[in-house]
Amino acid sequence: MSIDPEFSGPARRQVHVADTEYRAVAEGRIRIRIGAAIFAFALMVAVIRLAEVSLLSSGKNTNNYSQSAKLERADIVDRNGELLATTLTTYTLYARSEYVWNAAETARALHELFPDMEAQDFQRRLTRPGDQLLIRRGLTPKEKQNVFLLGQPGLMFEAEPQRVYPRGHLASHIVGFTDVDLKGLAGSERAFDTALSEPNAPSLALSVDLRVQNAAAEELQKSLEHFKADTGAAIVMDMNNGEILAMASLPNYDPNHPNTTSPQNLYNHASMSTYELGSVFKPITMAMALEYGVTDLVETFPVQKPLKVRDKYIRDDHPSQHPIAMPTILADSSNRGTAMIAQRVGGDRQQMFLKELGLMDRVPIELTESAAPQVQREWQDITTVTVSYGHGISVTPLALTTAIATLLNGGEYVAPTLRKRDTVHTAQKRRVITAETSQKLRDLMRYVATDGTGKKADVDGYAIMGKTGTADKPSINGYDERRLVSSFIAAFPYQDPQYVVFVTFDEPKAVEGTHGYATAGWNAAPTAGKIIERIAPILGVERDTGPVLESPFSETPAVR
Repeated sequence: MSIDPEFSGPARRQVHVADTEYRAVAEGRIRIRIGAAIFAFALMVAVIRLAEVSLLSSGKNTNNYSQSAKLERADIVDRNGELLATTLTTYTLYARSEYVWNAAETARALHELFPDMEAQDFQRRLTRPGDQLLIRRGLTPKEKQNVFLLGQPGLMFEAEPQRVYPRGHLASHIVGFTDVDLKGLAGSERAFDTALSEPNAPSLALSVDLRVQNAAAEELQKSLEHFKADTGAAIVMDMNNGEILAMASLPNYDPNHPNTTSPQNLYNHASMSTYELGSVFKPITMAMALEYGVTDLVETFPVQKPLKVRDKYIRDDHPSQHPIAMPTILADSSNRGTAMIAQRVGGDRQQMFLKELGLMDRVPIELTESAAPQVQREWQDITTVTVSYGHGISVTPLALTTAIATLLNGGEYVAPTLRKRDTVHTAQKRRVITAETSQKLRDLMRYVATDGTGKKADVDGYAIMGKTGTADKPSINGYDERRLVSSFIAAFPYQDPQYVVFVTFDEPKAVEGTHGYATAGWNAAPTAGKIIERIAPILGVERDTGPVLESPFSETPAVR
């Protein structure tokens, strides 16, 4: 069987870089660890805070209650008005020990109503001296009524607000959660805390479509389990206005009970994790070269021989036996060809172009949980080469999604947002490339889906554009060919691009049916295709029942 370059196994990899690049990458990994440690510490603080609340709820906190003002907080809804977060009235149970009759019997009765707390714990609470001793938080109206029917004059209630998330795990990283005082700690709850806390504030409408979110999350979960990956992320964005329609990160958590989950599950891999994403960077290199006019779509490059940069060689696992042009370089994912094109552009212009695409800075999204890229301090000639195919620079999935959206939407950068666009929250656009260059990128990425490494993502009737990316993960001594990050960036429909979809898996495994390979063409690409097949009808994209829409390059033998 014939295997495309991006489908190949551990033997297929980007070249290892020079020693100076190793040191730079090592420094980058140190910065990544420091950043991750800081964020993990912040998460732990939130979890500890929530754990304290949990202890209060279980009656183990012995401090007297001090009354606070009633809190208000606006609802959070999706773009169609579906409820994501709301505030309900719950009740807190207190006791005045001097008025409690038969504490032992009352404790046993409370244990029957709340079996998660031992009768001895209730009795200790009931017999301590004090005016208003906290017994339990978060009682429902029915639970309050059951306690009231005990007829115990020493038990009292006070109404208090509690934040509730009716969708549970779905969109948990987008929605986030609050503390007991309804202060936002994560996600949109934290990002929009001020707006949500305003008196009589209207519901906050997010850009997310729960139907799209559910489809993306379900397909991501299936593939994560099937390919035995450690983590995964999926993003669906409206490329024309930056609205995030879905953002899934696995593993996830239930925002109703964030204190019971592992801190790692609170981590949003779509916006917080930075990766060397590999060949999904190649369309950026092609757009850069076309925009700067250093080459065109028909010039061929001599990829049949290894390319030497300093004392290292850039290799293709399945090298062509003759020169090839840009369409084939991208479709076959040639590192040599991409590197040669990047050398034409040069490091200074490359950095400037990446800056214009937002890849050199933190993505300007509302979420606090958004990481800055990891970029080389010294941009050497080997850096220009490796970055051209997605090594030596680490970015978040959200950053890459936004950059590719810019290249395919006609050439205008639009910052991603979690707020539904309206007359107030409009999209601010900034031109990066010409519409002509953007159309060429569409043709190139359509060619990848029909004739290249992205064939497993193409869905009949939806004319997908895309690019695979498989990158070795950095290790102490360079790169580990056994540990991969696989990704697929897709956009549809080809004839009228509207949406971009990104899927990534951290350390997927080869499984039955993948012929021993764990590269993107076998896992991330088909997952993206399944997501698109489900969400296209939801988004009103009609399936084209006519002939398959081919890229202009499909019928151009010269590029092969």
